[in-house]
Amino acid sequence: MSQQPLQLSQQGHTVSLRVEPLDDAEMEVSRGDVYAALSNINANQFFIFENAIDSALEVLNSDSASNISVEPKTIIIAEKRSAMLIVKTSPDLMTASMTIVGAYGGNRVTAKELLSALKDNHIIKGIRKVQLQELLTKGQSLVSGEKLTLTVAFGKPAENGTDSQFKPLVEDISQRVLRPQHKADGTVDMLNLGEMVSVTTSQAIMRRIPATPGIVGFNVIGNDLDCVAGQEVEFTVGDGTAISDNNENLLVATKSGIPLITKNGMQVDDALIVKGVNATTGHINFDGSVVVQGDVTSGMKVTATGNISVSGFVELAELNAGGDVVVINGVIGKPQHSNDGHLACYIKAKGKVTSKFAQYVDIDAGSNVELSLHALHCHIRSQGEVIVLDQFKRYGTLSGGIIEAAYSVKALNIGALAGTPTEISAFSKCYDLRNQLNDTFKLLEDEQIQMNKIREVELKLLQIPSTKRPSELITKVMETKEKHVKKMSSLKEHYRSLQSEYEEVRGAVSIAALNHFFSGVSCRLERLTMNVNEEHGPCRIMYSANKLEIIPL
Repeated sequence: MSQQPLQLSQQGHTVSLRVEPLDDAEMEVSRGDVYAALSNINANQFFIFENAIDSALEVLNSDSASNISVEPKTIIIAEKRSAMLIVKTSPDLMTASMTIVGAYGGNRVTAKELLSALKDNHIIKGIRKVQLQELLTKGQSLVSGEKLTLTVAFGKPAENGTDSQFKPLVEDISQRVLRPQHKADGTVDMLNLGEMVSVTTSQAIMRRIPATPGIVGFNVIGNDLDCVAGQEVEFTVGDGTAISDNNENLLVATKSGIPLITKNGMQVDDALIVKGVNATTGHINFDGSVVVQGDVTSGMKVTATGNISVSGFVELAELNAGGDVVVINGVIGKPQHSNDGHLACYIKAKGKVTSKFAQYVDIDAGSNVELSLHALHCHIRSQGEVIVLDQFKRYGTLSGGIIEAAYSVKALNIGALAGTPTEISAFSKCYDLRNQLNDTFKLLEDEQIQMNKIREVELKLLQIPSTKRPSELITKVMETKEKHVKKMSSLKEHYRSLQSEYEEVRGAVSIAALNHFFSGVSCRLERLTMNVNEEHGPCRIMYSANKLEIIPL
């Protein structure tokens, strides 16, 4: 290489090599010789054009005798490059990142260049100074060609407002069964659930939290992202309640009684309070709520248009409520049936059914069925969920019997070690949803038939000379068409909404055991069935790729 020195440009930005075939006596030049020469002139950190070096070596090491026509030439083989900056934004413009490519012997990135690059790319909001400082600091130590990428700007998503929310100011009696009282020593008393819930005249029973307007967001280029304001929802003023004269966001009781939480409001039922229901009291049929401060004994019936609350046990009895049923201690039946085909111990509620435990009990609930200790050999039909679990997730065994839930089923343990036959059917709501989908589809088909008839009429009208077309008929056809177009649009939107609800619920329902899922359990979700033939730990059975799978929790 002594005869072929490297040359720096006058500005010191490039390195060139004069090449021509060497004499035969010369030693062959290697790539290492070129690198060593670059190092000798302090250019080893420059960006090297490897292909140019290949071309130079080819000429240098060629046979001079056979390359008489090759003219000496100068080839640029390296150049100095300052650090590069690359700015990228995410497709939604909610983040911006910067990449520094280490300098090849040139200048490192400065803070001014970072800010200029952001400005040139219109990144003006959500810039994080800490990330910029980190990028600048780490960028100084990058070796040639090394890359460092950091996200330096973050947009802020719009926050939609929340609708009005309703906070009960009195306790929900059904939740007390699932939340036993704590003792002074910190332990839990499963038998002590406190006093029965009741309210007095003028007592505040529910607070409305007003809707919020939402917060406008922004992206990194400074565009505002609109938010949707929450909707103001009015109180549902039930019997025995009124909106406070002093505070429009407060609901008060207008009479003493038992509070019942409803959607967006409450009602206060008249309450019949009895010490117990037995042969001395006879059956009870009351227009309002019934509070039994004791047991409901064998063979007795309690019927109420409101809630039924029992502070003791229910044994081989029948409860029928227009609201919720709450049994503090538990419900006990036997494997025997009444004349109507139900188990001899039968509970029916339009609302929720809550108890500590149930065994050999027939339960029909218009909402959830929630038991804190166990459900043994019961037949439960729920229009909501079936949950056998206490608040602390220490107890809850579902074993034996037949369980039918509109949505999910959840317990601490499902089945039994002995393989007790248990049938569980979840997502029975699917049949209602599918029927609604089919009914809506049929209505759409009917509307399409009507639209086809209207088009036939329109074609016949077009065949009549325009001067002879009856204006009244044209007007009537147009009005009819507009009516059916609107109805079809409404039906299509309703169909899409039902389909979306169906898919969402289908993907969420499950049969879940938080501790043990024993063998001997037959599970059904919609039309699919699965028999659990071996014990599993915490898991749930749910839809996955249009089949049922056991998924560990």
